[in-house]
Amino acid sequence: MKKALLLCSTHNDLGLIRALRKLGYYICVTGNRTGLPGQRWCDKFIEADYSDKELILSIAKEEQIDVVVQCCNDFGVYTATYVAEQLGLPGYDSYDTCLTLHNKDLFKAFCKKYEILSPVSEGFCQLEEAVSYMRAVKYPIIIKPTDCSAGNGISKATNFDEAMSALPLAFQKSKVGRIVVEPFIEGTQHGFCTFLKDQKVVDICSNNEYSFINPYRVEIDTYPASNFTKVKCVLVEQIEKIASILNLKDGIFHLQYIYDGEKPMIIEVMRRILGNMYHVPGNLVTGMDWEYWETRARCGLSLEGMPENQEQEGYFAYKAIISERNGVFNHLDVPQAYDKYNIGEYWLREQGYVIENYKSDPLGFLFFMFPSEEEMLNCLIEHYPHNMVDVK
Repeated sequence: MKKALLLCSTHNDLGLIRALRKLGYYICVTGNRTGLPGQRWCDKFIEADYSDKELILSIAKEEQIDVVVQCCNDFGVYTATYVAEQLGLPGYDSYDTCLTLHNKDLFKAFCKKYEILSPVSEGFCQLEEAVSYMRAVKYPIIIKPTDCSAGNGISKATNFDEAMSALPLAFQKSKVGRIVVEPFIEGTQHGFCTFLKDQKVVDICSNNEYSFINPYRVEIDTYPASNFTKVKCVLVEQIEKIASILNLKDGIFHLQYIYDGEKPMIIEVMRRILGNMYHVPGNLVTGMDWEYWETRARCGLSLEGMPENQEQEGYFAYKAIISERNGVFNHLDVPQAYDKYNIGEYWLREQGYVIENYKSDPLGFLFFMFPSEEEMLNCLIEHYPHNMVDVK
């Protein structure tokens, strides 16, 4: 039996575990702690920080693994790519390419060089240089750590004083001590998940992104994106241009974009499955098992028989359940209007759980199917329910 090294087993990695089981691999999984949701379906747990690429490389050698499978985290992508390159394993871009795509400052520099549709940004590794830049920049701006996800360390600044408060946070959250500063663009935010095969886009899953409690962490995705037909050709052209320049391997290529009513501007890209259990509704709207085919790609297996050019059919959504303040989780008040559309749920926390960082600590997820986009947006967005989570 061939052996796979999976880097984590959170709720977001369950689709990868399901795929590895289906493919018949013996699964070794790493993590900082035991008891994560997917661990019980793995064959061996090794306590280790998957962001430590040298440690994971030594484990891969000791376990004599055949394939490495990244998790739903950018640091997992760094490590998996590094291990694959060191051991000559299949399924991954070069390590340098991985760093270019997953570090915001390096990606924005790449976009500037190759005229990719993206906000013109500046990267900094020294606080003093960033402060000097803030005195001359045109506001409003967005300040981000170059290597964080889920909205960690991101701030909007409308003036110099706000920028001075935001800079230390961004530097603090960055593991590599670098930040990126870009103009704030007015518009709607969306996701555009594609599957590359021979550097061509063969499948697409699109969505609208909504953030109510934490403006920099997506709380609700509705599928498909309302402006999909307007942006499809432009974004596919941009993605295939990036894939050709960087000689990208087969697999998921996801991006987020801001649409200002005229054109899409790419703000971030990634080569991994998405958080918030994104592909639960994503699989439904496209009729394609994204995690399964992504796992095959990362294992270097044939993609023969993969569905291609799937139409997005129907209207689906998820909602991350997030408290609006810290405290002890006491009760959940789900709107009765949700009942007729609810097709599933997944819970991470139980009553009595202590919420210490409410903006980035979801309690669970609800999944929906709707008869129309109008009904979907009316239910989830126009009648957004505040204070669903009762805390003591």
